[in-house]
Amino acid sequence: MSDALIAARGGVVGYWSTDDITDGSLAIKTGKSWSAFRKLAPEVRAGVLDSEVMDGFSFDRMMSKIPAPDPLTRQDFEKVRRAADLRADRLNEIYAQQKDMMSFFGALFNASGARFDRTIEFIDALLRLCIPVEMRCKYEFGRARPVEIAPEVMPIIQTPGHGSYPSGHAVESMAIASALEHFSEEGSGPKIGPAARAMARRIAFNRVVAGVHYESDNAGGEILGEKLFKYVRKKAKSADDTPLALLYEKALEEWR
Repeated sequence: MSDALIAARGGVVGYWSTDDITDGSLAIKTGKSWSAFRKLAPEVRAGVLDSEVMDGFSFDRMMSKIPAPDPLTRQDFEKVRRAADLRADRLNEIYAQQKDMMSFFGALFNASGARFDRTIEFIDALLRLCIPVEMRCKYEFGRARPVEIAPEVMPIIQTPGHGSYPSGHAVESMAIASALEHFSEEGSGPKIGPAARAMARRIAFNRVVAGVHYESDNAGGEILGEKLFKYVRKKAKSADDTPLALLYEKALEEWR
């Protein structure tokens, strides 16, 4: 390609004179604007958003807002055993949701094309916060997975290599549901909050069906997911002309 570009430049540009370039034409417009932000490559935008979201974030303060899990009881395993009866019915969902939850939420609104690109980008930034927070919580609480205590659970997917509480799928799916509920409530179209929350709870429960979580893991995950959304929303609304604030406003416009 480089050799081809050398030849193409010779044929198209020929001799290049810099006489027409003046000092005044060298200024490039930058600054805190949507125009400047949207021109960045996607991975660069993600990095800019992440640095803003994490600025001033306290893991300890966020962890203090979710309850510590109660000691496990026989009843916890009884619920896992009963949930296993649904494995054949939920198998396709369980496999798909290991790597893709958003498609299930996308079925609740017209997520195709570019209509909700800014909403998706906002949710992606929210999820990038959820993952390190939930992993820190899992490490701190150190709850054993079902199969570590009862091999008879025999999960139908590989058990993840980190703690059980809170459920990451519960955290992330409820964060998504909270965001979609908020945006649709602010918009002029159908209100999808109840359906989005029902979808989040189904996704989380499927992890119990699969045998890698307890139902009580989901309860803690729901609380954390909703609080993480509220944190990001508050941060977006508390500042003017920051990348996150600009993205949030553009996402709201998609729903109006």
